[in-house]
Amino acid sequence: MLQTVAILIFAREVSEESSRKLLVAKNRQANKRIFQNLNILTNQKSHATQIPVFVSSQFDLDSKATFGQNISRAISYVFEKGFEKVLCIGNDCPALQKEHLIATAEALNTTDAVIGPDFRGGTYLIGLSKKVFDTNSFQNLPWQTSELLEHLVISFSGKRIQMLDQLSDINSFQDLYFYPTARHIISFLLKFIDKLNLGQFSLGFSKKIEFFLNCLSFRGPPILGF
Repeated sequence: MLQTVAILIFAREVSEESSRKLLVAKNRQANKRIFQNLNILTNQKSHATQIPVFVSSQFDLDSKATFGQNISRAISYVFEKGFEKVLCIGNDCPALQKEHLIATAEALNTTDAVIGPDFRGGTYLIGLSKKVFDTNSFQNLPWQTSELLEHLVISFSGKRIQMLDQLSDINSFQDLYFYPTARHIISFLLKFIDKLNLGQFSLGFSKKIEFFLNCLSFRGPPILGF
């Protein structure tokens, strides 16, 4: 059943991602390490599903093209490899679990598209069948805006759609601060912070980490066990 399905991890190169999303102010090295580890985490959860996994960096994408053009090309490449269904995810939603991916793959046997909405009007997951994928309309969606979800649903008008629960993604340090599974996010960050020279981190970042550890309610499902 799952052999007709593939997972596509669509994410910018670490250097570009870390310059656009400043999780640690004025510390490019720390930002890069965070996104490197988020990539590892996303890859591990994806491969744990036993579903074939592709990463957008494997494909010949145009650095001058729009986000919509490149995500459409990447999905098209996966379909061209013979898969009938694609689960497209990013690297910025640690709450996404392998169970979500498996459930989406199974749902695509009886539905045309599965959408995982975030809290910004965007998505953390888009699962779709080849028969409902239209490159032109897909690439022209208002990507990276709060209108994406609304327009995506409209684009699937008349098709069978299943919606998943809303999950939070991470675009800034503020997102880390309020993340529903904050305790586990901090544990995740500390795994690589220990490997760096803490003197390189700004005082503000160190104090925020300390504040988190002192104030967290220690509730929420773990994100590191898969």
